Amino acid sequence: MGSTGGNHGMTATWGPAQISSGSTSGRILDTARGILIALRRCPSETAFDELHSVAQRHRLPIFEISWALVHLAVEGSTPCQSFVDAQTAARREWSQLFAQPTMTTA
Repeated sequence: MGSTGGNHGMTATWGPAQISSGSTSGRILDTARGILIALRRCPSETAFDELHSVAQRHRLPIFEISWALVHLAVEGSTPCQSFVDAQTAARREWSQLFAQPTMTTA
């Protein structure tokens, strides 16, 4: 049976070795895509295209920028030395999405 996270689960504190291999990288990418779908109310393809464009613009692997977006959503701006460039790029690109007030229903 393949690893699905076991006792460790998928967290924003995973380092480069954990996110660059196997199903974990796919889960990080899917989670980042889901964050953009929810915040931008866009189709999955549009969210993936945005992740890809941001990764290219900042010359980072897509899995690093995806991890940084997940980290930004979960942990805010807590720095992680392994991904300083990716975190800086994520804050530049998406921090305003998290600063917007949430909608409430009457």
